[in-house]
Amino acid sequence: MIPARPRPLAEVLASTTRNCRDMASLADAVFRAVRLAVPYDFACLATADPSTGLISSAFKSRALEVGDEEFAAAEYAYADINQFADIVRRADPVAVLSVDTGGRPDDCRRFREFLRPRFGFTDELRVVLRAAGLTWGMLALYRGPGDPPFTPADGRILSAAHGAVADLIRRTVFGAPPTAANPADGPSVIVVDDADQVTDITAAARVHVDDLGGWDHGSLPACVLATVEAARRTPELAMTRVAARSGGWLVVRASTFGPAAASGERTPHTAVVTITAATAADTSAMALAARGLSPREQDVAGYVLQGAATSAIAGALHLSPHTVQDHLKSIFVKLGVNSRREMVRQLVLS
Repeated sequence: MIPARPRPLAEVLASTTRNCRDMASLADAVFRAVRLAVPYDFACLATADPSTGLISSAFKSRALEVGDEEFAAAEYAYADINQFADIVRRADPVAVLSVDTGGRPDDCRRFREFLRPRFGFTDELRVVLRAAGLTWGMLALYRGPGDPPFTPADGRILSAAHGAVADLIRRTVFGAPPTAANPADGPSVIVVDDADQVTDITAAARVHVDDLGGWDHGSLPACVLATVEAARRTPELAMTRVAARSGGWLVVRASTFGPAAASGERTPHTAVVTITAATAADTSAMALAARGLSPREQDVAGYVLQGAATSAIAGALHLSPHTVQDHLKSIFVKLGVNSRREMVRQLVLS
């Protein structure tokens, strides 16, 4: 008898994640499905702000009893082999550390100084999760003592499914129309010193930290730590938008004291983090892409959100009014609305 051909991972994911309504349950289902196709010792699934690429939330296949400071530093603080920012530029957004280092994973700094000595991991497989031309998350798998290294075939299995996982993330995160985040009285500010210790935090920031997932073994949420490390390495203001527990959206921004670093270098300056409720401008582009709108449909929808008439949209985009109306019909179908007013009500945060 010819053995049955294994089902593609994307098909398995489609069936096992059908009832997932939040990221925690989705992450658990993804971990289970992936383990059957590519066995691993530990896995981490992260969502990302598709505009900045910064991590917005992280879920682990099992507890490691540590916070995410070292993970954030390993990803954002210095240049290294197979960082997600590099993998995202590949045509095939998958990286197998043992393959890419020619069997010398210790050539990778985060592996040599952090992952192997701290957790005993022996290899790493990373994939960037892309859909609709945007990055919605990342998945990292690790093997431990006694496990064989990951193979190019393992990478191909994950590569074939990366778009499916990205779609699952964007549908889950944007499964319901955006709402306002829980209000917090007063300024929401956190000061993080050069040793990654919180030296000052306002009462409003404590409320927002809870809404972002809460403290993890005494550490700030992954999205805050990632934004701090990004700010230390680049002179620009680091920012990520995060779906909060309350159902709304928050914007996390960070900047640092002291002189700007040279390009690509990290300065361990004290960082100031601010957390604010997201506005429609903060989230509209993500929301439109997440709902399957094409780039041109996103352009049309953007003008509708600004209150532009059909003739004005046609002139701005060099389209005929008839073409604009065709785009609007398609947009209404994808959003499940019947009018511009319903579309604006669904997409604009209250």
